Amino acid sequence: MKKILIISNMYPSKKYKHYGVFVENTAKILKESGYKVTVSALKKKDTKMTKLVGYSWFYFKAIVTVMFGYYDYLYAHYISHCALLVKIIKKIKPNIKVIVNVHGNDVVPENEHDEKFIPMVKEVLPMIDICITPSQYFQDIMINQYHLSKDTVKIFPSGGVDLNVFKHFDHCKTLFDLDEKKTVIGYVGRYEIRKGWEIFLEAIHLLENRDQYQFVMVGTGEEEDQADEMIKKYNLNVKKLHMLNQKQLAKLYSAIDVFCFPTYRKSESLGLVGLEAMACGAITIASNMAGPTSYIEDNKNGFFFQPCNPQDLKAKIEHVLQLSQSEKEEIRNNAYETVKKYDVDQISHILLDIFESIH
Repeated sequence: MKKILIISNMYPSKKYKHYGVFVENTAKILKESGYKVTVSALKKKDTKMTKLVGYSWFYFKAIVTVMFGYYDYLYAHYISHCALLVKIIKKIKPNIKVIVNVHGNDVVPENEHDEKFIPMVKEVLPMIDICITPSQYFQDIMINQYHLSKDTVKIFPSGGVDLNVFKHFDHCKTLFDLDEKKTVIGYVGRYEIRKGWEIFLEAIHLLENRDQYQFVMVGTGEEEDQADEMIKKYNLNVKKLHMLNQKQLAKLYSAIDVFCFPTYRKSESLGLVGLEAMACGAITIASNMAGPTSYIEDNKNGFFFQPCNPQDLKAKIEHVLQLSQSEKEEIRNNAYETVKKYDVDQISHILLDIFESIH
């Protein structure tokens, strides 16, 4: 039985149930396939002091684990914050096979803080055996910008979507105190820079006859106070929820009629929230850039709007609302057919094949 050590600075916790869930999902796939998996992960911290203590313990624990155990593979998620650790572990155990899973701003920096980690990333990448990316979009980045060979860069969509969990449930609006008679328009994501929460709020503010609709937002983040200020400024009736677990999210998506995915991050490598919403029957409108372009076909299984353009998002929301029931049902059916390609049961073999290919 081959042994895998997974290291990641992102992993779900009781407070942040969806944070790094893709790492948990990949660990589950590998365990269920017969690998002996050890996870050494850091869960999300809220303050500078807890982050400092957390990272120190994360590094110490991983190094000790490697020193006193044998592992065939080191599987590192989110390489920018694990690069030094990969370098240390490779020095301790030079024969260990290294698989790196890149996810977003670990290799596509969004600000000066992200940029600081890129030199270390570039230093470590030559040490790896395989680089896993969530989408074709990110595979192209790793080949063209980081000059990795195509044989080295594989695509595995972030653990996929569990269709046993993410499916449509009837009569879910009342579970979240949403008005059953109103069309629900929703956003699920962090309140962070370039995630587009402000584009969503601007767009729904522009809608006429807003009393006909129910708005819902799910998430937490550093910019939540700014979101609250904007909601108050525009006098918007928004139902706000904090992070939910996957089963709760599936029911929330089922309650949403129109799901908005307004990210304008170049580092949005895939966007599982879009796929999850599509799996549960929410018609999805996404920014026409980055990860969502991997799976949305405009006017077929969802809709695109111009990134950072709330006026265009508002127009696309209105377009969806004006569709006939049969047209909406066709969009939903096409969306579900797309999501089936990302079903965890259908894609698990891709991850397993990647590990089996390394000798």
